[in-house]
Amino acid sequence: MLFQDGEPGLKGQELVFNAWRRRLHGRSFIAREDLDFPAIISELAHVSVLACETGGCFRFRLAGTGLRAVFGCEAKGMSAAEIEMCRGSTEWTELAAKSLARLAPVAGRTRLDNGLVHYWLRLPMSSDGVMADQVLCHDRFLPADAIADPDRAAREADKALRLDHIELVAA
Repeated sequence: MLFQDGEPGLKGQELVFNAWRRRLHGRSFIAREDLDFPAIISELAHVSVLACETGGCFRFRLAGTGLRAVFGCEAKGMSAAEIEMCRGSTEWTELAAKSLARLAPVAGRTRLDNGLVHYWLRLPMSSDGVMADQVLCHDRFLPADAIADPDRAAREADKALRLDHIELVAA
């Protein structure tokens, strides 16, 4: 269980966490090549990989379409400081750094000023299999009333990302 305060967490986060944990092989972090994409395919829209660069800057190496929808831009290649929604937010840099420093998962939820609840998960990862220098992230931004049933709210939010759910009109 990722959340200890009695409120329900997200099954999607548990799915990503369990896939990460299965690939530890006795270590405290996984190697990038250990990522089990088929095991987390249903959550890939909400997965990102942050790389820790010199000076403690975190840059997006991978960012799912769910993040693009929330950020309003493609995050891949950008630093967290370049994205307005990440700037000044502890979930992206401070907690990613904490996960790397502790070599342990960090998870939680944050109520945002815009009324959304940010469910976040940070898992240490390595680009070379030797040193933890990346963070596997899972992020969901849901309406505040989602706390009662976050999985239902997550399913509803996912429908908005699906092209087959939207009626397309020929040009």
